[in-house]
Amino acid sequence: MLQFSVGSPIVHPIHGAGIMRAVQKREIRGKMMNYYVIDFPYSDLGQVMVPVEMADKVGLRPVSGNTNIEGIFETLSENFSEAEEEESKSFHQRYREYLEKIQSGDLLQVAKVYRLLYRRSLNKPLGTKDKSLFETARQLLISEIVFSKSIIDQDARLLLDEAMEEVVF
Repeated sequence: MLQFSVGSPIVHPIHGAGIMRAVQKREIRGKMMNYYVIDFPYSDLGQVMVPVEMADKVGLRPVSGNTNIEGIFETLSENFSEAEEEESKSFHQRYREYLEKIQSGDLLQVAKVYRLLYRRSLNKPLGTKDKSLFETARQLLISEIVFSKSIIDQDARLLLDEAMEEVVF
C-alpha cells in the first residue's frame, strides 16, 4: 500500500494532480477510518477525501517524474496511425473509449485522447461531450506538468500548447 506524506503532490486518476494536505480520522457508520485530504489547486473541485485503505483501488499515485512527462510530449508529437485515422466507430463507442482512457489514470492514455480530440477540433468544432473530455484531458495533463516540472500552471499550459503547435497532422 502506497503511503503519501502531508504536503507532497499526489495524483487522483479522475481529478488530476493535487497536494496531500492532511490525514484525518473520521467516524463513518461507527467505524474510525483514516482519510487522505487532497487539495486540487488547478481544478474547480477544491478538495477530496479518499480513505487511506482505498488509495490503491482508487488509483492514487505519486506525480510522474520529469522523464515520464517528456514521454507525454513525445506521445503528443507522434504521427497518427491508420487505426487512429479511422472514423468508423460511432460517437458513443468513441466517447466510452475516450472516457475509459481518461479515467484509467494512465497519463499516456490521457495524452492520446487529448491528441485525438485536438486533431478533431482542427477539422470541426467539438460537440459538448467531446469538448468536455478534451478539457478534462487538458486539465489532467496541465496539473501533472505543473507538479512534475515545478512550474506555474500558465507555463504548463504554454508548454502543452507549444507541443501541439509542433504536431504535424
